[in-house]
Amino acid sequence: MGYDLVGGLSISKNPEELKRIQERVLQRKQSTPEVGEVSYLEPGEPQKLFPPLDPSYGAIHVTGAARVDGRLLRQALLNAAQKHGTVYIQDEAQLVTDKEKVTGIKTKDRTIHADRVIVSTGAWTPSLLEPLGISLPVEPQRGQIVHIQSPNEETSRWPVILPESSYYLLAFPDHRVVIGATRETGSGFDYRLTAGGVHAVLSEGLSIAPGLADWTIREIRIGFRPMAPNHLPLLGAVPPYSGLIIATGLGASGLTMGPYFGKLAAELTLNEALDMDVRPYSPEPFLA
Repeated sequence: MGYDLVGGLSISKNPEELKRIQERVLQRKQSTPEVGEVSYLEPGEPQKLFPPLDPSYGAIHVTGAARVDGRLLRQALLNAAQKHGTVYIQDEAQLVTDKEKVTGIKTKDRTIHADRVIVSTGAWTPSLLEPLGISLPVEPQRGQIVHIQSPNEETSRWPVILPESSYYLLAFPDHRVVIGATRETGSGFDYRLTAGGVHAVLSEGLSIAPGLADWTIREIRIGFRPMAPNHLPLLGAVPPYSGLIIATGLGASGLTMGPYFGKLAAELTLNEALDMDVRPYSPEPFLA
């Protein structure tokens, strides 16, 4: 199952911090009722929902939180696009230009002409734009994520765990818990598992949920987040070229924001009305 409403626990050992978290969530609920029910859990109570958790943690429990399997979501989006006429080509591509207008893309086997092109190539966007003389300061940030498994544990209903750090714990129905993730700015496209990265993930995860210590390491994944200079996404035209829209820089929020970001990019490309002001995300101030 790729998506499930399992709830979330924002955990802390500091009661005052939990109260602040609860206040923020309740304020957000006023405009976003999908947050669901919000409740304060005393130390020990969160462990009833996520058994490996350190019992000294209290938590704010939010019933509206959900988990999603990124690979299944990606495939579902691709299947839906193809159902509606998208032609999927897996190949390396270059932008085709005529003076200062982007007129399509070129692979080793074909040239595809287009009135407009959306470049949503993540951390690889700068290399695609470089032949056009455009320097875009988006860089890869490596993330190492550990998947662990225990065949005797029923994990399908365990909530998402959000500690005070940038890490998280996420359970899936196949007796699996994901601990993530490093945020290695300056890594470049260095596709390696590192001792320091794996140690950081496991140390953080086991400090939060020591009951996971005896679980089996199933796999460790690596990905590269596209990081923009101000940690905001980039969406918009790329002067002086016409016919070109870029959509990148979502960083660690790509999985959750990606589908909506894609919708905005499509609407912008088609000159349709947008339901938000995207001018703050224009790439133009960062172009060199």
